[in-house]
Amino acid sequence: MKKTFRIISVLLCMTLLCAAALPVSAAGAKNYVVIGDSIGVGAGIANPEEANYGRIIADTNGYNYSNRAVSGSRTSDLLDRLQNNAGEIGDVKNADIISLSIGGNDFLRENMALLTAQAAVGYMGTFNSIEKEMRGNFDRIVTLIRGYNPHAVILAQTLYNPAPGYKPYEEAIKRVNAVIRGYAGDHPGTIEIVDVASAFAGKSGLIAADTIHPSAEGNVVIARAVQAKLYALGLASTSEITVNAAGIDYLPRSFNIADWFRNWIRKIVDAIRSLF
Repeated sequence: MKKTFRIISVLLCMTLLCAAALPVSAAGAKNYVVIGDSIGVGAGIANPEEANYGRIIADTNGYNYSNRAVSGSRTSDLLDRLQNNAGEIGDVKNADIISLSIGGNDFLRENMALLTAQAAVGYMGTFNSIEKEMRGNFDRIVTLIRGYNPHAVILAQTLYNPAPGYKPYEEAIKRVNAVIRGYAGDHPGTIEIVDVASAFAGKSGLIAADTIHPSAEGNVVIARAVQAKLYALGLASTSEITVNAAGIDYLPRSFNIADWFRNWIRKIVDAIRSLF
């Protein structure tokens, strides 16, 4: 009997020692999900899976991490996924914290040439109609998320300006951020705003070579803004971030500045012609 007891004791000690040597399980960690557009994807860097701001936040806090953002997404695209994509719906239902980046493509994805031409002559009709549609879509997006998950913290990011002084961008981004801030004001406590726009303002080196998306340092700056909000909300033990993998800035192989410029001029000319 004593021999059996000693054997059991030895086995128990070995089990405890092995358990101590294993990594801490993430089973009890918070579930963190990024949804939205290419900013959420980390499209401006070559290694977004390991170095975008969502990954930095997950690594910093030991969160279970899922990234459901899709490049090119407008509010209408995200709304569609939240109604029809079972995987994204499941992640939203299980999330404790959701980072939401959306709105820029409503204006910039297909309408930029037209908006440039209209801004040049002071016409705001298309800006107004896009903003109205985005406002309705944003309301439905948050309502859907809240229907799936009443308790998750929704971190809605404001949109930075990648080209300060460029009037069409200034106007579009002003309207995107007005929608986000307006919703927060009309629905207190429903979303938390992460003011990425202010974090980027007046700083250089934060925009990638594609002239639109955050660079590696831009992702770090967004991560700092998100982490500061989490800390303020009592969801993080520190306001500092942990960067396990450095982001890699790159110039997309397909990017040719001369071709891009010619294409852009052609679109603007076509848009101006459409006004008359």
